[in-house]
Amino acid sequence: MKIHLLLICVTLCTQLATAQDSLNMTLLARWDDDSLPIASPGNLNVQYSGCWGMVLHGREYAIIGGARHVLIFDVTDPAQPRRIAQFEGQTNTVWREFKSYQGRFYAVSDATNEGMMIFDMRQAPDTVVRTYYSNEYFDRSHTITLDTTSGRIYLNGTNVQGNGLVILDVKTNPDNPTLLSRINLDANGAGGYVHDSYVRHDTIYASSGFEGLYVLDCTNPDTCLPLAQYETGGYNHNSWLSADGRYLYYTEEIPEGRPVQIVAVDDLAEGIRGAGRFLDNLLNPGDSLPKAIPHNVYIRDNLLFNSQYEDGLLVYDLSDPEKPVLIAFYDTHPQNTQYNTYFGCWGNYPWLPSGVIIATDMQNGLQLLRLTTSSAPHLPAPAPLSVTITPNPAAHAVRIGLTDVSAGSARVSVFDALGRLKTRQTVSGSATLDLNLTDWPTGAYFLLLQNDQGASVSRTLIVQH
Repeated sequence: MKIHLLLICVTLCTQLATAQDSLNMTLLARWDDDSLPIASPGNLNVQYSGCWGMVLHGREYAIIGGARHVLIFDVTDPAQPRRIAQFEGQTNTVWREFKSYQGRFYAVSDATNEGMMIFDMRQAPDTVVRTYYSNEYFDRSHTITLDTTSGRIYLNGTNVQGNGLVILDVKTNPDNPTLLSRINLDANGAGGYVHDSYVRHDTIYASSGFEGLYVLDCTNPDTCLPLAQYETGGYNHNSWLSADGRYLYYTEEIPEGRPVQIVAVDDLAEGIRGAGRFLDNLLNPGDSLPKAIPHNVYIRDNLLFNSQYEDGLLVYDLSDPEKPVLIAFYDTHPQNTQYNTYFGCWGNYPWLPSGVIIATDMQNGLQLLRLTTSSAPHLPAPAPLSVTITPNPAAHAVRIGLTDVSAGSARVSVFDALGRLKTRQTVSGSATLDLNLTDWPTGAYFLLLQNDQGASVSRTLIVQH
């Protein structure tokens, strides 16, 4: 059990949170299937790995990696997650990771010969289709990074050219990747093996293991020129950029007890500057030598979500970006009362509009969590989103508009009855979007509006000629 001293600002008092496995976080559901295969490197008995989430047609989905399978769940009702599909890989492996784009998700693993799988989710939950399964461009990949702005996939830790990146394009055809380049980072002075990376607008923050942190300009995918480098001291494992782009938070998996590090990256011409570090050794807070292992960190708004293996999922308030404050945690692996290396929470996905947080525990499976209201004072609830559709039914044209100006801009996606995307456009504030329906077949269409704050609304449009 855990003992942790925490200043809980929302109650304006200091209290001792003793003998508890959670703080300001609730378990909604847990899913685990003991009949699934296990990967056993070093007798760790790892059954699950990475996770991701998606929202389509107003429904929420969780994707998790099994030792041999890709597992897909409908979590629209988070109290009753429903497995809607599973797809088998070629061999058991500890590592499976995912990213999503244009109604698909992309799965990679470190298993030999598996390459990449692509899954079309546009007809979920009724049907999930594996549209691609090939090792044409790479044999295996440790992690995957996807820039949704450019439609580029970056494969990290591939076995192509030893130390480098494989870059694919899926913007042209999301179900049929094309090769843009294979970059040998040893050759251009940009580090070497990339374990994982974060990308924003063609700038890559590469976690390069013991080589440290590298920032690369991949505007030209044939070069990926280094912009800055930072020696981190441990094994640079994973990183995530703050919403304003000023700070990068990264984990170092090896050796144990390495804090989450904060670096300022707002002026790369002047170099990367160390800005702080933090570590909460929850399982054994009295140890003189910390043994906690932060594994994967992700940021939503001003909250950082840290999957810290045996300590579970920890949430930090980044209101002061250089001094994060622990506001919540949930122990996904209460079996262990002493640190024992690689058990517990692998990853998390905190961006579902409902506020449900997806987490995976390597031995305990899918965990669906929610922050309590008081634990997230700086995570605003999405503003209500309402829409007008005039006329409906419509014959030749329809006008779509937001009725709440404060909602800002929203993305309007229209799908036909088979789940195929007809159009995707943006409407701002009190502006309206006019669609010409002259060439649209008669029938029912599904409209999904989502704004930048995570609010969404769905409607049905009837076209009658």
